[in-house]
Order: sequence, then C-alpha cells, then structure tokens
Amino acid sequence: MSDGIKGSATYQCSKCGAKYFLRDEDFHFEAECGSEREMGQETQYVSEIDHECSKCDNDIYIKFEAWEYPVGIINMTDEDATGAEILDSSFEMYHEPPPPDEVEESVKLIKSLISFRFDTFAELFVDFWVRAYKKSPRPTAIVSAAGLVIGFLGIGSAIYLSEIDRKQRLQQPQSFNEQIELLQATERNLNDLSLFIENKNSEIETMRRLIKNLEEKKSQLEPIVNAHQETVDAIFEQQRREFEKDIWVERAISFGFGILASLIATVIWHFVGRLKSGRRA
Repeated sequence: MSDGIKGSATYQCSKCGAKYFLRDEDFHFEAECGSEREMGQETQYVSEIDHECSKCDNDIYIKFEAWEYPVGIINMTDEDATGAEILDSSFEMYHEPPPPDEVEESVKLIKSLISFRFDTFAELFVDFWVRAYKKSPRPTAIVSAAGLVIGFLGIGSAIYLSEIDRKQRLQQPQSFNEQIELLQATERNLNDLSLFIENKNSEIETMRRLIKNLEEKKSQLEPIVNAHQETVDAIFEQQRREFEKDIWVERAISFGFGILASLIATVIWHFVGRLKSGRRA
C-alpha cells in the first residue's frame, strides 16, 4: 500500500510571466473519492495551490489531481490553473520504509560514538531525536530539557564537591608525621629542581660550544657556499623536508584536541539542517 504522492511542477504567472517551482514538500494531496474496480480500489487525490504572485499580486489558483489505480500506481493525472500557466508536472507514489528498530538504532548510536565516527553519531542522534519528537513532541522536549538540566547539575555538583574537598583537606591540621612527609617531599622537589637547573646549565653550555663550532664551520664553509650555490639550495631543501616531518607530530596533538569540538559542531550542524528542513516542510 502506498504512503503518499510526491512530484514536481513548474508554472508561470499569466500576467507577468514569473516562474514558480514546486517540489515534494509543496504538495498536500488528500483523498477525495474512490471506487472499487476490477484490479482493486481506485482513489482520486487532490492538491490545491492558492497564492498571489510575488511580483504583480496576481491571484493564482492551481488544482492538481491524481488517480491511484491499481494500488501503488499513478494511473492518470490532471491539472487546472487560474491566473497561471502550468509548464510541466510529474507525480508518483512513494512508500515509506518501516520504522527502524529502537534497540538497533541505539546500538548503532553507541557503536558510532565508541569508534569515534562523530559525523555518523551526530546524524543518528539527530534522526533519533527528531523521530522521537515527531512521535511525542511534548514528552521528548521535557525529557531533553530534563536531561540537559541534570547533566549541567551533575557537572556543577562534581566541581563544587571537588572544590569543597580540596578546601577541607587544606584546612585540616596536619600531624607531625604528615608535616615531616611534606617537608621531605618538598626537599625532594627542590633537589629535582636543582638537578633540572644543572642539566639545563649543562645543555646551555653545550649549546654555546655548538654555536661556537657552527660559527667556525660557517667561516670555513662560506667560501664554498658562495662558489656552489646549487649545493646550498639542496641542503636547505633537505632541512625543509625534515622540518615538515616534525610538523606531523604537532598536527597529531592538535587533532586530539579537535575531536571533542568536532563531535559538538557536527551535532549542532545536523540539528540546524534538520530544523531548516522542518521549516521548509
């Protein structure tokens, strides 16, 4: 059994010639009459378009008719227009797929999130939410709002409790053993800091010697460089390639920070796209 009629049409205003285009969401076919025939039920559907021309305010009225016979097939179509000329039209029956299994959809949603396929997760999540909203708008809106509130309250409570616990631990008097352990830990940290400073000083001294050696090599290589410019260019090209290899490490780190932002942005994008589609419908 068919679920509806979809199609397209083009017409122009008979007064100013302005063209208009109709798509699936612009038609609202309703069954008007029917009769039983040899191969089953024959049903007549009617969709009406009534508006003023956006350029000349001319009154336009169009009536589209479609006959379904046998079931699931458009047998004949007809149209009638006042104030406009129909240039082209075509219609066909469509069948909506069965509603998806909620358990299967939940498994797909979780699987896409675990596998870091955020675009797929966002699309499935938006589709799941929109289907639930169309089925039960008010409960879905209430549950969504409650979920957001609970989520924010949970995050806020966790931060608040963590801060209270930290302050309590700072305010609690420490025993003698704890103070000794704290002093020992501080001493170890100072020793580590001293060792770190020594290492850095050694590195600085090594760098100074390296710079000095490079300056000496520069004075030795400068005449050769001036004489062999092509060789110098090849050396610079090799250095550039090595630098590009190091860039991939920084890109990998940046990719890690961008994963969460990608998930949130993708979800918002699908929500905005679905809202726009809903408004056009």
